[in-house]
Amino acid sequence: MTYRTLCILAFTVLVSACSTRPTGPTTPPPENVGAISKWETSGRVGIRTKNDAVSGNFNWQKDPKTFALSIVGPFGQGATHLNQSNNGVVTLAYEDTVVTGNDPATLLQQELGWEFPVNQVTYWIRGLAYPNSAARISKDPDSQLPNKIEQDGWLITYSNFTKVDGLSLPQKMQVSNPPFRVNLIINQWTIQ
Repeated sequence: MTYRTLCILAFTVLVSACSTRPTGPTTPPPENVGAISKWETSGRVGIRTKNDAVSGNFNWQKDPKTFALSIVGPFGQGATHLNQSNNGVVTLAYEDTVVTGNDPATLLQQELGWEFPVNQVTYWIRGLAYPNSAARISKDPDSQLPNKIEQDGWLITYSNFTKVDGLSLPQKMQVSNPPFRVNLIINQWTIQ
């Protein structure tokens, strides 16, 4: 086989590989924020408790039955992983410790001293009130997007939104119930 024939063959393979498209059904984007059934988000987090302050990066994957939340400190130090499996078991892993339970907020409180209402935050992070308790919502008069939600003793404030598949989702927010405060700067959203 000559050099020229080999180059033509390699070029043909490369062009055909670039021109193939994935086949199969594609999931249409959700019609509204409440219709999001599966999401992944990542960015920066700052957590303040009465005795501590933690900052780092986070990644949160959520579907209707499971979730995986990871918080990693600067330079990969201080990783905390919180997961819920299909059968509802919640696992918290940090330092050299792994504990399991039924409620993520309870595990965080018992093990780390963090107040963080995980079930509610899965709604608040999308700019929605948690549907199982009363809430007071203030909206921006121009955009009609929430700028504040007061619920279950927590104050959620939104300072910036971003467009994802035509929907407005929070990009910068704070969840607080003094002395506990969580600041999120969301760099990436993936929704279904």
